[in-house]
Amino acid sequence: MVIDIKRLRLKGKSGCSFHFDYEADDALLTLPESSFSGAVSVTGELEVDGEDVFVNGEISYSINTVCSRCLTPTVYEKVVPFDEKFSPSDDEAYPYYKETVDLTDMVNDKIILSLPYAVYCKDDCKGLCPTCGADLNKGQCDCNK
Repeated sequence: MVIDIKRLRLKGKSGCSFHFDYEADDALLTLPESSFSGAVSVTGELEVDGEDVFVNGEISYSINTVCSRCLTPTVYEKVVPFDEKFSPSDDEAYPYYKETVDLTDMVNDKIILSLPYAVYCKDDCKGLCPTCGADLNKGQCDCNK
């Protein structure tokens, strides 16, 4: 996910639109038994202002995981907006070098920060019985509570 600022400047442009499909590493995911269900989509606009580069847009991804209450396989989908600054000299911004902006670290950070603590198959998931392990979404269990 690299954008060549030098090439953009040679064309006399100060900005551009971009779209990347990124194969993110499943190691980014903190949820147990989870994997990305496809490529992460990164779409946005880039604007060059002097030595600073500003990017904004959105990141879309989906994860195959299990419900945190009943362990049913489920899909979690998320769209994450971003509005970030890249600079070769500003410590408060993402760095870039040699006239190329690499969005990978920023995208990975946004994904990690947007991950939920738990995922549920539905909002009113009843989970599993703590005694016998029956799925309470399918009905009451017969054990004594």
